[in-house]
Amino acid sequence: MRLPNLSKIFPPSKYLEPLVLGLDISDRSLKFVELSFRKGRPVLGKFGQKVLPEGLIQSGEIKNRDALIDFLKSGLSEFSGREIILALPEEKAFLGLVTLPLMSQANIREALELQLEEHVPLSPSEAVFDYELLPAEEKQDHLDVIIVAFPRNLVEGYRDAVKAAGLKPAVFEMETQALVRSVLPPDEEGVVMVVDFGRTRTSFAIVSQGIIRFTSTVSLAGADLDKALVQTFKIELFAAERMKKERGLVRTKENQEVFNALLPVVSAIRDEISRHLLFWQGHAVHAHSSKPEVAKLYLCGGESNLIGLGEYLAYDLKLPVVLANPWVNIASFEDYVPEITYNESLSYATALGLALRSVNLPT
Repeated sequence: MRLPNLSKIFPPSKYLEPLVLGLDISDRSLKFVELSFRKGRPVLGKFGQKVLPEGLIQSGEIKNRDALIDFLKSGLSEFSGREIILALPEEKAFLGLVTLPLMSQANIREALELQLEEHVPLSPSEAVFDYELLPAEEKQDHLDVIIVAFPRNLVEGYRDAVKAAGLKPAVFEMETQALVRSVLPPDEEGVVMVVDFGRTRTSFAIVSQGIIRFTSTVSLAGADLDKALVQTFKIELFAAERMKKERGLVRTKENQEVFNALLPVVSAIRDEISRHLLFWQGHAVHAHSSKPEVAKLYLCGGESNLIGLGEYLAYDLKLPVVLANPWVNIASFEDYVPEITYNESLSYATALGLALRSVNLPT
């Protein structure tokens, strides 16, 4: 599965060892993963996560460059000089479908630059963008192109920060691209939604023909579940987190009060999913070669481990909900058992997708 990436803007070296570090930086956490090879198959190498101090990054935007550089230097000192693949924040991305007349691939980028401002609120000089051609239908008289764009100052800000920290940026890509690469099975042919339920935000992606067609992010997330329990039971945050993990969204007599406390946040996320499903149904007819019905929902992210969440969403949305497998494109558990629990790996899905990207980087 090939997804749009920014390798044309930040081209990889002529030769990259597979041990390129996947680096996923969010507002409050940093996760890193590397893959190595054993008997010709990718296996998990070094991995880890660190809590990012509050205020360094807000909504994907670097707010304290010097402090971020210091944090990266100290937290990733063992990787100094290493090449990395970095995820760029989805909430800062612009994703759109562009229709072009038939032309050679050599002319596509120039054609997109001429009409870029019609599809994203950035001029060519202000944007870093890449594109992906959609599969053409028989006798199609035009080209359908998915374009992914970021503000140039944001991309260069991340580039300069990681370089100043002693790392070598090889490829940048939208975090949702890495996430989908990690969790979408190779034989998945239907239109699906991937929901990344994290600590500080929840992201949604609709994928058709293996290509991301729509993305969105909201600030509702796992931290809101913790706050609800803190307020309801007048307990400390640590106790609330433990209660959430142990008791979950299970509607029993004994757990009714916990269920009631968590329900408003989960219901709000369900409503966001419903809104995006309705949006897609209304716009898929304009997204060529796409079906209007989403066939399945994949759940990932650290907060997707919430007991009862999948069952609740499946019942309310009348849609199959699957807890994603971030290893589905890396290794079978029958052949290899990673040194990380399955539940924990759900929070590493983006970093794993970045590392998996390195295995097949163009030379």
